[in-house]
Amino acid sequence: MFRFCRFHGSRRAARGFALVEQVAAITLLGLASAAAAPHFVQLHADAQAATLDAMASAASSAMALNQAACQITGHQPQPDKCAPQGNCTDLGALLLGGLPAGYAVQPQPLARGQQARCTLRQLATGAEAGFIGLGAGV
Repeated sequence: MFRFCRFHGSRRAARGFALVEQVAAITLLGLASAAAAPHFVQLHADAQAATLDAMASAASSAMALNQAACQITGHQPQPDKCAPQGNCTDLGALLLGGLPAGYAVQPQPLARGQQARCTLRQLATGAEAGFIGLGAGV
């Protein structure tokens, strides 16, 4: 019977974790999350910068595709084929849904068949990215 009680007693001790062990585990998790938090904040800034770069690349592609379509039509504006582009700010007509909220394009004249450096600004951060503007259909 003594052995049974001893065995029963050791089983009882192995049922859960002590309060000290739980507090230590929670403290370690808290320290780990506090150390990781700045990396997540930096991820937000990196995502905004990547979005700006992607928007600038899309703008350059849209301008190039529009200029190619305008060359086919002899630079005669036609719906869904050749949109007039006489200024960098005309970019919104080329993008599906227009220029997204939170972005602005700085004015820059574009001559037909010529390229110029246009600037896209992310209003929330003030960051800027350049894209190639191509005059077409004017």
